[in-house]
Amino acid sequence: MTFKVAVYLLIFWLMQVVAQVLFKWGSGSESRWMLGFIGGNLFGFSSIWLLMLIYKAINPNVALGISTGGAFLLGQVALAIAFRSRVAPLQLAGIAAIVVGIIALSLGGPKDASSDQVRSASPDRNCSALDTGR
Repeated sequence: MTFKVAVYLLIFWLMQVVAQVLFKWGSGSESRWMLGFIGGNLFGFSSIWLLMLIYKAINPNVALGISTGGAFLLGQVALAIAFRSRVAPLQLAGIAAIVVGIIALSLGGPKDASSDQVRSASPDRNCSALDTGR
């Protein structure tokens, strides 16, 4: 993973965490509902652009696991801290399992998606996932 991809990933995680915090904050009262909804969606929706850049740089299954797994994990931690939720020991074990899973996923395969992308994006291929057989 290059430095640029790591930066994209960190920004993606940050935007996803902000979105989740805004959704929770907005759900706290009727007066904040729309602001939390709009703000959360602005951060969440626009972060997908970064996910697409990450997909271009590393294998898509690894990109999805690291990106969404990390966002889920950091979102859970941020919500627990920001809204003072108690985290049970079994939940802490779940957080640790997610961290181990993300590390295993990131270490377990090819380092970039360039060879897969060349094969799947080639215009000379006679078949595709959307091919109707005609």
